Amino acid sequence: MRTIHTLFPLIPLILLTLLSSCGTIQSNNSKTLEIETIRPKYMEHKDFISINEYLTGKETSKNRLIIRSKEATRSGLYLVLKLNDKIKNLPADTNIICEIFMPGKLNPEIFEFPLPRVNKLPNNKDLFLGITGSDWPYGIEALPTAWKITFVDSNGITIAEKSSQVWSL
Repeated sequence: MRTIHTLFPLIPLILLTLLSSCGTIQSNNSKTLEIETIRPKYMEHKDFISINEYLTGKETSKNRLIIRSKEATRSGLYLVLKLNDKIKNLPADTNIICEIFMPGKLNPEIFEFPLPRVNKLPNNKDLFLGITGSDWPYGIEALPTAWKITFVDSNGITIAEKSSQVWSL
């Protein structure tokens, strides 16, 4: 039978093993950003006009985040993204990179959409990325062949990415 004195040298080894294994346990509270869906949709200028805009002359986003390639032009193709977290929880310097194969083109066009620096971002999970004006000369019926959306933080680290099924072909 062993005495406590013979087991004493093993105690630091046991403690070290227990402590190092505790360090690898990750908290379930940290939420990884995911793009749940991407839906292409052609939208015209009139789709954004509200009663409030008729009264004030200023566009109202209706608690939506709308980012356009040509800010002054509303008509065009929108990729409507649904995230698994609220937009207001995105890192402040998030950059959204949209790679998109235009109809009939062999190489993707790349658009960068920086997250707007505003006091208050919308409290929902929907984001409208607009390829508008001369960037989308194809009209209502055309759809892009494939696309990939990447969210990148200020350090250049990808925090979320999703592409169409055709993208990887």
